[in-house]
Amino acid sequence: MPFIHVNGTDIHCHALGRGPAVVMVHPPFIASSIFNYLKHDLSWDHRVVVFDIRGHGHSPPGDASLTIPLIAEDIRQLLDRLDIESAYACGYSCGAMPVLEALLSAPGRFRGAVLLSGMSELTDRRSRMQMRAGVMLRGLSPEAVVVPVALGNADSRTTFGVLHAEGKIGDARRCREYADSCLRYSCTGRLNRIDHPVLLLSGAEDGAGCAYARALRDRLRESEWYRIRKAGHHLPTKAPDQTSDVIRAWIAKLEGRDAAPEFAGPEGLAEVLMADEADAAAQEAERS
Repeated sequence: MPFIHVNGTDIHCHALGRGPAVVMVHPPFIASSIFNYLKHDLSWDHRVVVFDIRGHGHSPPGDASLTIPLIAEDIRQLLDRLDIESAYACGYSCGAMPVLEALLSAPGRFRGAVLLSGMSELTDRRSRMQMRAGVMLRGLSPEAVVVPVALGNADSRTTFGVLHAEGKIGDARRCREYADSCLRYSCTGRLNRIDHPVLLLSGAEDGAGCAYARALRDRLRESEWYRIRKAGHHLPTKAPDQTSDVIRAWIAKLEGRDAAPEFAGPEGLAEVLMADEADAAAQEAERS
């Protein structure tokens, strides 16, 4: 099933495993291979769907300009084509924006969402500079942006090679449009309309990611926030085991299933702290 015709274009997509469906959404300049570790782990007991956004990886650019609402509609129609009535949506970094838009525009299609180092709008200086660099490509090869993005996310030469190879074959115009849409998008004022449960997961060493998660937690109606110790922004590749463990335990709790003994729950994972616990630990350390 490498390609599915969705919303007027072909989308490169893979779906594997059985169980609660989880559709994963990547940020600009990389493709669905960013989720390789999570895909293979979670597919033991979930139906995991990964796809390349238009003009990224192996997906052709299509005819329409790429925007966050268009990606959200692509996700909805992708679920239709795969006969998935409802799913959990998982967005990484700026991939959280299409996920949040999908929850707002098609709420009945989703059971909940997982945001990995995600945000409802892009406000930190470093990320905005990276997105602006992508917008300035102006039809040139995206190599200048793809290389640092692939390096930042890579945990090995092999991972870098995969991320780099898929990033550089992307359509520069669509990469630029996705980056520009991320710069312009904000659903912060609409977060209180989301009724779905949302899992917020960030690296304890990712200052901007923790600030985004805190802002999301304060505005969402139903959310849980966890931090992974000794981890930064790049959770899918540099903390995949802890990330998949928390996702698995959280979904099992929502589905009313008992997680496997080794996945007793996020609170039972040694490298994971609930955000309030992490704040208390940090304050205690400062006092001592």
